[in-house]
Amino acid sequence: MNDTRKPTTILVVDDHPAIRTTMTDVLEAEGFKPDHAENGSEAIEKCLANEYDFVLLDMQMPDMNGVEVLRQLKAKKRYHSKFIVITAFSIQELEDQACELGIYAFLRKPIKVEKIIEIIRDNRGISILLHLDDKYLRCGITHLLEESGFIVTTTMNHDDALNQLRQINYNFVIYDTDSPGIEQDAIQRTIKSMDSDTTCVETNEDEPPKQVSMRIKQLIEQSKKVAA
Repeated sequence: MNDTRKPTTILVVDDHPAIRTTMTDVLEAEGFKPDHAENGSEAIEKCLANEYDFVLLDMQMPDMNGVEVLRQLKAKKRYHSKFIVITAFSIQELEDQACELGIYAFLRKPIKVEKIIEIIRDNRGISILLHLDDKYLRCGITHLLEESGFIVTTTMNHDDALNQLRQINYNFVIYDTDSPGIEQDAIQRTIKSMDSDTTCVETNEDEPPKQVSMRIKQLIEQSKKVAA
């Protein structure tokens, strides 16, 4: 049977010509449909004109950084792509801001091309809704889960979390046990009313992000054993 699926479209945004050329050549060889932009302004222009599946976005660029690109696209309500942010420097403030804007993954240079390809190919994997107010916990868990190839959606708004659960059958929803009981009950009732198989995972600020990530992986392994 012929594979008639539309090829995955990817925009490579980097101010270094060699990186743009290398990445587009490799992605094209892997069967993807790459495009490129040399700065933030061009990236915004292209994202407004096209709906890419993924955007590989360099954090540090001469005209504007990656966070500003994300902010402008979100303000224009053109934030449909999955953004993989790449940086050569560890700037926690920018990482936190990118995390708040709902990026798909955060990677550091030197770029491991095989890691990027793995993340892109794994976009139909385990989906997780993260509903937490605590910034440290939310960003920490998001970073660890995305590094493992999971698809993570984050929200701090309770109504938005319920709406997401009505629209998507997530594999897991992670929420804070310190949140009001009525909100926790509403999450569980929504899952039940939709007859979805979303697993609820409770946590709070006392549990390290690494422990939450480990629990998710353990639950996945347990479900595999049951299925077998």
